Amino acid sequence: MMSPWPIVNLPRAAAGIQDERQDFGALFAQELLAHPGTKPQPIQAWLYGLEATPPPANLAASKPRLAALEQRFQAQAPGSSVLLVPGLFSDCFEEQSVPFGDGVLRERALSRSEAYRQYADLGLAQVQALSLPGRESSAANAKRVAAAIRQEAARPGVQRIVLIAYSKGVPDTLRALALLQAEAEGLPAAVIDLVAVAGVVMGTRLADHFEDLFEGLSTRINAFGCTASDGQEVSSVTQRESVAWLAAHPPPRSLRYHSVLGFVPPHEVGISLRPFNSALSNIDPRNDGQLLSRDAILPGSSLLAEARADHWDIALPRERHPNAWVRASTSERGYPREALFRALVKWTLGSGP
Repeated sequence: MMSPWPIVNLPRAAAGIQDERQDFGALFAQELLAHPGTKPQPIQAWLYGLEATPPPANLAASKPRLAALEQRFQAQAPGSSVLLVPGLFSDCFEEQSVPFGDGVLRERALSRSEAYRQYADLGLAQVQALSLPGRESSAANAKRVAAAIRQEAARPGVQRIVLIAYSKGVPDTLRALALLQAEAEGLPAAVIDLVAVAGVVMGTRLADHFEDLFEGLSTRINAFGCTASDGQEVSSVTQRESVAWLAAHPPPRSLRYHSVLGFVPPHEVGISLRPFNSALSNIDPRNDGQLLSRDAILPGSSLLAEARADHWDIALPRERHPNAWVRASTSERGYPREALFRALVKWTLGSGP
């Protein structure tokens, strides 16, 4: 079923999206030097939209900006928490692959926190992935996300909360913000930023196409230790439902919004995502194997990065899985997502008002 809402494609500036790719790219480049990942390559291998050789004047100008950003980040970090909101099927693989985690196999409950020990040097109050059923609707998960935000905002010493949502975690989070905003006490003032990483903002055309097939089978299948399906998880990421919900619920104005999207040449897509990449390429080759890049941008957001990564590589360390079959299902490019995460956190806390 097609969405009844009219959808328009506009140039970035006309759509009210702020282009921060060059400045964010400079910060990412700085983090990449310190955290190059397992397969170091030049920054152009990881991000699109950057000048291959920035003019000397631009390089000179970026140094004081980065120094000021770092200084502000260091001042803000101790009172700041980062909550990561995972995507569809997240609990099926969270013993090893939480968003931006280290890829080490652990008990699930431990993975949501211990996978982020690698970021201890950032000095944040907390980095935590939320515990969410990976096969429930965005409406159901929104209640859990809202409760987690309330709990974190009430924790002593937490003055700021940055939300980093991946994939279906974005509609789950947007609905959570709407729930909080509607409550008597309102949205906690500590919540300052939402970053969408490969976010299902406008839905994915794949969900609209496969919705009936998937939901006819989903409640009968329980593989990989996933939680049971409520039969509505895929409906939540259809374009039909996503566009209708956004049209009725503008995001709260009290937050800053940031978008990171991905697309990649077909030969760099993980083998499991290639059929979907090929199907979506009939509409637009700028896709990550699950989403069109243009459907992953939050309204009124700043565009921080166009990652040269597929939908999994951008956030999930599946190429580090101990199972060879799982590793083989990925592109195995070794995307430096630790550097990306560090840059995202420093940007949100270091560039704020």
